[in-house]
Parts: sequence; structure tokens; C-alpha cells
Amino acid sequence: MLPLLRFASGILVGVVGVHLLKQAKAPEAVKSFAQKARSGLDKAGEDLREATVSGLSAVEKSSAALRSKLSNTTDSSEAATDDAPNVATTETAPAPSADQTATNEKA
Repeated sequence: MLPLLRFASGILVGVVGVHLLKQAKAPEAVKSFAQKARSGLDKAGEDLREATVSGLSAVEKSSAALRSKLSNTTDSSEAATDDAPNVATTETAPAPSADQTATNEKA
């Protein structure tokens, strides 16, 4: 019974405290602190967004370079296997052009 009484009194104190906080006017120092905190969070969000975009751009550039390297390797291995009889070759997708890469970076 005692733990239930503590729980109920804690809820009652919490409700009364929240009600009093809503009625009280915040001092200017608290308002300015809240504005500084919001601006700091906004700046951190912008910085995080910029870092994400630059990271994704780097991944895209490196994957394009690897794709072109692999397609060049595949082309040279296909040229070598053309001389060999009865060898099946596989086609690879062409590497994206610079225009397609620039379009992807903008998105």
C-alpha cells in the first residue's frame, strides 16, 4: 500500500508542478538561452546535412571510378577471350556519362 501511495503523490506533485510552470512567465535569460539553443541545433543540422551530401558525393565519385575501371578490365578480358574458341562472354552496363553523374550529384 505504501508504494502505491508514493506513486499517487508523485503524480499529484508532477501535475501541480507542470500547471504552475505553465502559468509562470519565463525570464528573459531563459528565453534567450532557448533561442541560442535552437539556433545551435539548426546550425548543427545544416552542418550534418552538408557533411552527408559531401560524403555521398565522394561515394558516388569513387563508385563511378570503380565502375569505369571494372568495365575497362572487362573489356580487355573480353578482347583476350575473343581469340579463344567456345568462350561465353557477358555484357556489362555502360558507365554513366559525366552528365548523368552531375545530375545525380545535384539530387
